[in-house]
Amino acid sequence: MTDTIFLESPVGKMEIYVDYPLGEYTGFALVCHPHPLVGGTPQHKVPTLLAQLLLEQGCIVYRPNFRGVGQTAGVHDDGFGETEDMLNLIEQLQQRHRGLPFYAAGFSFGAHVLANCQARLSAEHKPRQMILCGLPTADVAGLRCYDTPAIQADLLLIHGELDDVTLLSDLMLWARPQRHLITVLPGANHYFTGYLNQLRLAISRFLVVRTAKL
Repeated sequence: MTDTIFLESPVGKMEIYVDYPLGEYTGFALVCHPHPLVGGTPQHKVPTLLAQLLLEQGCIVYRPNFRGVGQTAGVHDDGFGETEDMLNLIEQLQQRHRGLPFYAAGFSFGAHVLANCQARLSAEHKPRQMILCGLPTADVAGLRCYDTPAIQADLLLIHGELDDVTLLSDLMLWARPQRHLITVLPGANHYFTGYLNQLRLAISRFLVVRTAKL
């Protein structure tokens, strides 16, 4: 079941899609969508898949529209204002779901915004696990240069080998000093075209293994 709610953000109302799992909630999750100036929305196939997988783990999933998308107030702010919005939303969701573990997942621009949030959240407010797909860490042609901060987390990084939007080589440079693992899908492009089954498998293994250890 999916519902639509509106919560306050620093610039006005934020439209959020809420996906409800069957049975008791085991956690709550925030899923962030790709770049709105190239058509990114919460209904994109990758954030939709991320939401489905988190639902299967029993999480209630929140998929917000970034500034200027759908009925969310404001205009696109290159990730700066969007980071402030998500930090504000995380605080509200943690108050709503006290005692439940928090998970975060994002694709492309949404992954960048969540990485920004991770770098600024205090230890007690950080997500238990993060899934970042197609994370931009340097120049993205026609959009901007992404200065993604270093982060530490129980983190799954997934990238397409043939991603020509956010280059794998750039991600390697970013990840190397932090010694992050990267899951590379051979032959996949930025949008994981034709690779959703492989994406599902990689994420499911990450979530199931970690859940079994909790």
